[in-house]
Amino acid sequence: MSKAVYYKVSYVVEGGKHPGAIINTDKEPRVGDEVSFDGLVFKIVEVDELMPPAGDFGFLHATCRFVRKADEKSS
Repeated sequence: MSKAVYYKVSYVVEGGKHPGAIINTDKEPRVGDEVSFDGLVFKIVEVDELMPPAGDFGFLHATCRFVRKADEKSS
């Protein structure tokens, strides 16, 4: 059984109209995934490793694009 990996992800929103977020998660973000924070939904367009994993912890940077408010349905 593999041991769990945790990630600290720095999310930067394209266009600079939102400050982004830093979120701890146990799921590695992937291009095309959607992530929610501050009541908004964003689509991930790029993921980069900031530094090699340290034991069971990884540091990632994800660029994302605004999709919709979290209370709106996806189309």
